[in-house]
Amino acid sequence: MLLLATAVFVGSQACVPCHAAIARSYARTPMALSSGKAEPLAAVTFVAAGQRYSIRGKTLTFPGGTSTIDYFIGSNAAGRAWLRERDGYLYELPVTWYAQKKIWDASPGYEHDSWVRLNRAVEPSCLLCHASRVRPVLGTQNRYGNPPFEENGVSCERCHGPGSEHVRDPRQTRMVNPARLDAERRDSVCSQCHLTADARIERPNRRMAAFQAGERLSDYATYLLWNAGLASPGAVGLKVTSHVERLSASACKIASGDALWCGTCHDPHTNTDKTQAACLSCHASAHHPEQMCATCHMPKTKSADANHGVLTDHSIPRTAKPALQNAATPALAAFLGVADDRALGLAYAELGDPRARSYLSSAQPADWPVRLRLAVVEPVAARAAALYESVLKDQPGETAALVNLGILYAAAGRTKEAIAVWERALAANPAAEEAALNLSIALPPKEAIEAINRYLELNPASPPARARLKEIQR
Repeated sequence: MLLLATAVFVGSQACVPCHAAIARSYARTPMALSSGKAEPLAAVTFVAAGQRYSIRGKTLTFPGGTSTIDYFIGSNAAGRAWLRERDGYLYELPVTWYAQKKIWDASPGYEHDSWVRLNRAVEPSCLLCHASRVRPVLGTQNRYGNPPFEENGVSCERCHGPGSEHVRDPRQTRMVNPARLDAERRDSVCSQCHLTADARIERPNRRMAAFQAGERLSDYATYLLWNAGLASPGAVGLKVTSHVERLSASACKIASGDALWCGTCHDPHTNTDKTQAACLSCHASAHHPEQMCATCHMPKTKSADANHGVLTDHSIPRTAKPALQNAATPALAAFLGVADDRALGLAYAELGDPRARSYLSSAQPADWPVRLRLAVVEPVAARAAALYESVLKDQPGETAALVNLGILYAAAGRTKEAIAVWERALAANPAAEEAALNLSIALPPKEAIEAINRYLELNPASPPARARLKEIQR
C-alpha cells in the first residue's frame, strides 16, 4: 500500500516568493513581532518592586548581581518581557517594559517580591503563543535547542498549517484557510492563543504543542471557567488573552452566532481594524454613527494579570458591568471540551481547590498528571512515594515529582536515593531552588557548598540560598 507524505513545517520564508505583499505587511504586525533575540537596550535606571535596576545594552544589573538579556516575548503593543539563557535553559527576568505607559516595572507575578528572583522557568507552554517551532529538550523543564525557537513570532504555518506539500505542488495541495473551515475549526485557530479560561487541561496523551490549524482545539484540551464567569464574563477580571470567552458571552455574539468571529473585526495579515464596519453592518442606525462604536462599547480596561496593561474588553458591554456580589458557590464548567472527572480534578488542583481530590480519585485514565496531583495530597508516605515513582517512569524530568520524592526518601533514611533524584531535578532545571537547598542538606559540607554556589550563579540574590551557604560555612 502506498502512503501519502505527511506535511511538515518549512518556515515562513517559503511563503514569500508567492505571497510577497502579504509577507511584507504581516511582518509588521504584533503577532509577527511577538518574540526574538534581544537587541541592545537604551541605558536606563529604575526601581521595580522596591529593587533598583539598571540596564546597559544587554545587561541587567541589580543589588547582588547581573544578568544577560537574551530574548524577548511580547510585541510591544502593550509591553515586552525579557528572558535570560544559561546553558540552554530559559528564565524570565523580573522586569518588563510597559509600552502603553512607557515605563519599566516589575513583571507580572514579581510585584510583591522582596528580592530579585531569577529562577522562574520558561516552560514550552509559555513560548507557544509567542514563538514558532519551539525546540524543547525532552526530559527537562526549561531547556531548549540553540536557538530555542526556529521562527520569531507567530509564523504563517501557525494559522495555515504545515506547508511542505503546498510548497512542493501548490495546485495539488492547498494550505488551510481558517475562514473556509467550519466554525469550530476556524475558531480553534485563534483560540489556541486567545482563549485563556480559568484552567486549561490537556487531554490524555495530547500536547498543545502538536495542535495544527484545521484541527479542533477541543481534541487537545479542555478549557474551564468558573460558573460566574460563564454567566457574566464582564464581572470578572479581564485577562491578557481572554478575548474568546468574553466575546462568546456578548450580546452581539449570542445574536450573531457563528457569523461573528475574530476575523469579522481583525485582519491578521495587516492588523487592520474592521470593527466599525462590523458594528454598523448590524447597527446602521446607531445613536452616534459618527463616533467609533468600540470607544464606548469595547472599552480599554486594565488587565487583571499584567501590570499597567490596558486591553480591549471583548464582552462588548452596553454599560460598565459591576462585580458580582454574593455569587453562588463557584464551580468550574467546560467552556470548550469535556469536563470529565480528570479535567475537573486537574483544574481544581491547579487552582488550589480542595474539591480536586474527589474528582482525581475517580479520574480515567489515571495518567501521570493525575497521579502527580494525587501524590501531593496522599497522606501515607509510602503510597505517595509509589505515585511519584510511577510519574517519573512516564515523565522522567518532572521536577515537582523529583523534589518531593527526594523528601520522602530522605525522611525514610534513603539518603543516597534522595540525593540522586534531587540531582536529576537540577538536571531538568538547574534553578530548581528546593532541589538545590535539599541537596545542600544531604551532602557533606564541601559538596554542599559547591551545590549552593552553583545555584547562586543562577539566582545570586536568593535569601534562602545565601542563608544556607552561611550556615554551612559556620
